[in-house]
Amino acid sequence: MYFPLVRGKQFELVALRELACIVNDRKFKPIIEPVRDNYTPLVKTIQLLNKNNIVPLVIINPSLGDFKDHERNIIDEILKISDSVKYIPCLKVKEFREEYERILSSLKGKKAVYIFDKLDSMKMSLLKNVDFVLVPSDSPTRALASLDNVILIDDAFKKEKKNADYSSESYFSDLHVSYLNNSKNIIGFGDYTIVGSDYSESGGPAYVVTIHLSYIDHDNFDSMSVKHFSSKDNNSLVDPGGKFREALALFYSFNLKYPKVFDLTEGKKELLELHKKNHFPGLGILKKISIKHHVETLCNFIK
Repeated sequence: MYFPLVRGKQFELVALRELACIVNDRKFKPIIEPVRDNYTPLVKTIQLLNKNNIVPLVIINPSLGDFKDHERNIIDEILKISDSVKYIPCLKVKEFREEYERILSSLKGKKAVYIFDKLDSMKMSLLKNVDFVLVPSDSPTRALASLDNVILIDDAFKKEKKNADYSSESYFSDLHVSYLNNSKNIIGFGDYTIVGSDYSESGGPAYVVTIHLSYIDHDNFDSMSVKHFSSKDNNSLVDPGGKFREALALFYSFNLKYPKVFDLTEGKKELLELHKKNHFPGLGILKKISIKHHVETLCNFIK
């Protein structure tokens, strides 16, 4: 099963809502890391996922965005918005704290722990008697062998400081294939899609607009790579719409020449429709499209 990890920003949540009725619930269980203390969009997203038989994992002690200055348990705050949504509370652990043991013991029903940084012996005590154990994909093999229901998380997207720095293609990962070669206690894999784990409040000035599109490279042992279609760098912030159309034209030309490289996902269909209409929807929508395409592509691959 695939466990994409997304932040609770506007267009990431929109991507999940649109994926809810597209992706098979037996292949897809998103992990949501809230970054806003307005929980209404988060609850709306969970409700739509639930409607399609998907129960996400939600990090209950977020520390990014609105929570960067004060990590806190947000379960009660979500309950104030709705007491009917179904999600699995997930505790995010950077370093061991005794309070985490108390939080886990207080949780009723299913629960998960996400080791964000490094799996070490101190944190192992937090991973007993939980339903999902999320750990970095490079965690020690001996440690993994002693755990149950493990999901390997990979921060695979090669994020550049500037869009102008992207080459035409970069390798992503083969975790969607290799996780099956590990022990039976490993039940899934996850990643940060085409966003990466680094968090920022805004994408910065659009000197260059880049479209990131994932694909399964069947000629390279079914690994995943990412094509990057970038506009030219003219040292100007003017006309992001024109830059988007320039990048979109590169994608369109590539797709005409190699129509089978990218899966025909809903995300890809949206890009083709935007090209047909010659329309710039905004950079937030572009991120949503790329996330959708990435998730759909991996879910299409999973048997």
